[in-house]
Amino acid sequence: MDVLIFVLIVTVPLLTLMGVKKSLVLRGLGPVFLCYLLGFLLQFILPVSGAAMSVAEILVPLAIPLILFGAQFSHLKTVAKPMIRSLLLSIFSISAISLAGYSLFQNKVENASDISGMLVGLYTGGTPNLMAIGMALEVPETTIILTNTADLVAGGIYFLLLLSIIPRLYRHFLPSFPESPAFSPDVMKYGEVSYKDTPTTIKSYLLLFLLTILSLGLSAGVAILFTGTLHVAIIMLGVTTLGVAGSFHKKIRQIPGSYTFGKYLILMFSFAIGLSFDLSSITDDTWNLLFLLFFVQFGTIILHTLLSALFRIDRDTTIIASTACIFGPAFIIPVADALKNKAIILPGLVLGIVGYAMGNYLGIFMAYILNLVF
Repeated sequence: MDVLIFVLIVTVPLLTLMGVKKSLVLRGLGPVFLCYLLGFLLQFILPVSGAAMSVAEILVPLAIPLILFGAQFSHLKTVAKPMIRSLLLSIFSISAISLAGYSLFQNKVENASDISGMLVGLYTGGTPNLMAIGMALEVPETTIILTNTADLVAGGIYFLLLLSIIPRLYRHFLPSFPESPAFSPDVMKYGEVSYKDTPTTIKSYLLLFLLTILSLGLSAGVAILFTGTLHVAIIMLGVTTLGVAGSFHKKIRQIPGSYTFGKYLILMFSFAIGLSFDLSSITDDTWNLLFLLFFVQFGTIILHTLLSALFRIDRDTTIIASTACIFGPAFIIPVADALKNKAIILPGLVLGIVGYAMGNYLGIFMAYILNLVF
């Protein structure tokens, strides 16, 4: 049965991607949500097994360096100051609201400090950061899965709002997007993305996989050297650091397919998490966890928007920075399309990659600070 589960984890994301290409409805739902939904539905049919969660746990430290290897962080210099300011305001917002959420829910949610750290990472980078931080802090698997589930619901609501109401609403109290050379579509064409996302060969994927295994092995070695154990927090920070370091090596950065490979592992992870869902784990206390996540996500969005209005940051920059932090690079293009602004695609992609890189550091730091101070 474990072999069947592994085969499903590997193949279902591929079938999902094929469906997304052929169906506008499926494309609107998105491959991440579809993989999770399929996994959730299949867990009613398949016998209970810990194999799916075991696979999910190894996929995250493999995906993180792959996502970062192809990033061109030198493109940060092409991101105009409003984008950087908006990113910093978003990070400040998630940190402040996460602290407020911890204060409100610390006696109602078990492991509230660790969950607050997970949410800081999640809403700075994305789902890989949520899982990485949860594993690093040794949060129970059921809590990680429930948090991920709540994020899918809350995130789905916000994404629909981004594509519909929010662009028109923000127009009333945020400045218009500036027409300047820094943001010109001629300067920042969509083809000049900050990561490689092109068809590639088996040789390239094999090389990327070996580099990822090397990153994981080195991180594990450092953890054993300093702690005598496979300290998960050190491993997660290690693969993040090595992923960023690898991106500055031209030959590594130019290997095609690193982002595509990493995102596919995230789809496998989403399906595996869905398979691992256990309805019996939902109790009365679960609702407090859901309320905490909704409070943090939408509180962050509201505070970020208010700060953007205070600092006179334009509508499109505010929306795309929020998208980059809360969802990651994969959602930049549809949101930019909804805004009818191709000029913000490249800076949005850059911010999304930076969020992936920063999320693990910020989330683990936040959890440690809360545990230390409170």
